[in-house]
Amino acid sequence: MAKGYWINHVEEIIDQEAFDRYVTKVNALIERGEFKMIAIGPVAKTQIGAKDMQFAAVAEFETFEKAMSFISHPDYVDALNELGADEIISVKRTSCVVSG
Repeated sequence: MAKGYWINHVEEIIDQEAFDRYVTKVNALIERGEFKMIAIGPVAKTQIGAKDMQFAAVAEFETFEKAMSFISHPDYVDALNELGADEIISVKRTSCVVSG
């Protein structure tokens, strides 16, 4: 069974406090074993693209199906709520799901 991955790029953190609260809750999910963070940190260089990214992360899930559905996991939804009703007010980012 193929694993699933989230590939995330953060263009801009607008509300650092809200983003920090979100990260705290996501870290609790990682510690609980919901998924594994295999790469995370500031972007050294945006090689292709019109905008420089500040931050990137790659998360690994046990299955592709879990990666696809995790966006609606109640505890992840709780973390997302820290970013506000419209997260673009707190952070500009992209998140993609891939199978591997």
